[in-house]
Amino acid sequence: WSGPDGGRISAPAHAEWCGARRVLEIRAVQGDTGIAFALYPKDTLVAGRYRVMDPLKAESLPPAAGVALRWFTQNAVKGFQGDTGTLFLDRSPSGELGGSVTASARSVVDTQRVAVRGTFQGLTIHPSPGCVPPGKGPKRDAQPADTVVH
Repeated sequence: WSGPDGGRISAPAHAEWCGARRVLEIRAVQGDTGIAFALYPKDTLVAGRYRVMDPLKAESLPPAAGVALRWFTQNAVKGFQGDTGTLFLDRSPSGELGGSVTASARSVVDTQRVAVRGTFQGLTIHPSPGCVPPGKGPKRDAQPADTVVH
C-alpha cells in the first residue's frame, strides 16, 4: 500500500467460503500486519470483476468486495477499509483461486487514505468454520451471558 506509513505484506493467504451467507473471505497475516477481502458474488462464486466498496454496503450490493487492512506503528494500530476500486478473481480448472486488487481505502479513525495494490494466487477454498446464516448469530448489542449491564 502507498500513502502515509506505506508498506507491504507478503504472506500465505487463506480462502474460506460461507455458503449460508454467500461470502468468500481471503485473509493474509504477517506478524501484526494483515489484509482481508470479502467477496460477495451475485449467486455463486465465479471468476470476474468485483467492485470494491464500503464493507457495510458490499454484502447487500453483489457482486462486490470489501477490503480491510491493518498494521501497527510505534504508537497506534492503523486500520483502513476499501471504498473504491476493483478486485479481479481468477479460478483455474482445478479450482484454485488467484487474482488482483487495486483499491483506495480510508482510515477507520481519521481522514488518511492509502492506495492498495496487490495479487494473490494458488488459493484452495476451504469451508468457513465460523459460517453462520444471516440472522442466526449473536445480536450486535448482545452482551456475553456473564456480563451484567446497569
